[in-house]
Amino acid sequence: MGKLQGRRRKNQKGFTLLEFLIAVVILSVGLLGMGSLTGAMVNFNRVAYNSTKAVTLAEEKMEEVRSLNYQSIESLTSGSDTESIFTRSWAVAADTPNTSNDGMTTITVTVAWTWKGNSKNIELKSIVGR
Repeated sequence: MGKLQGRRRKNQKGFTLLEFLIAVVILSVGLLGMGSLTGAMVNFNRVAYNSTKAVTLAEEKMEEVRSLNYQSIESLTSGSDTESIFTRSWAVAADTPNTSNDGMTTITVTVAWTWKGNSKNIELKSIVGR
């Protein structure tokens, strides 16, 4: 039995220490790449969330104003409000886009926010008639 065990040791195949270290380095580089990719994905997800939230806030205000009758819209004053990091403002301009008293009013809703030091905004415009 001693002879058989000796043969097995000579013929055994396995990883050397160098092969193991190379495999660990390759695995480490791959994991570091995935880590940075995950960070970028989280950032892109937050940007998309903020843009979607801003559009939703602008649409809500636009629908609120458009649901009023024309006389109420004409007499509406500009204003603004704040929700979290978003500042929503709206303006109503009577007799536009033409100034010939054509009975049309332009409603503009703007939502602005700051993300990582950069100012962003979304603007919606709508024209209503009598």
